[in-house]
Amino acid sequence: MREGERADHVYAIEAGEVKALAESGSGKPILLALIGPDQMIGLLSAFDQGPREFSAVARNHVLAWKLSRPQYFRMVVELPDVAEDQLEAIATRFRLTIRMCVDRSDDLACRISRRLDAIAIESGCDEIELTQSELAAWVGASREATVRCLRRLRVSGAIETHRGGITVLDNKKLSRFQA
Repeated sequence: MREGERADHVYAIEAGEVKALAESGSGKPILLALIGPDQMIGLLSAFDQGPREFSAVARNHVLAWKLSRPQYFRMVVELPDVAEDQLEAIATRFRLTIRMCVDRSDDLACRISRRLDAIAIESGCDEIELTQSELAAWVGASREATVRCLRRLRVSGAIETHRGGITVLDNKKLSRFQA
């Protein structure tokens, strides 16, 4: 999926993980979300037939079902549980978008600790496969500022960093940065 392209289908992710990326005004990719198994992408364009709001890039091997707009709507109409799940997914993403806008006013340590906490909770795992550059783009900061902030979190004992990832060691210590 490419940002701005005409949309006539959605993808249902069965396995693997996809990065949702949007391009900033300066051309810098901004990480919006990580989308994994049992989630769908391309929903907004399915509803309004507008251009894709982000690009999707596989983080690893991804298995996905491609559903045309008519197939998607047939599924939503014929399977009420699916319709409920889809509306819940859209509402959740909308709430996250609002939260991200509000969080941009917080200091960087707060934004990073909240993002790491949310990813750990969503994935059910304290091992987060996310580069420092991806995290920086996600929280709207430079890589350099993000590295300095991660160092503070590491010194506090809240996290551990390694190539291509971050491990949450202590949720209580991490939450102290979220005030």
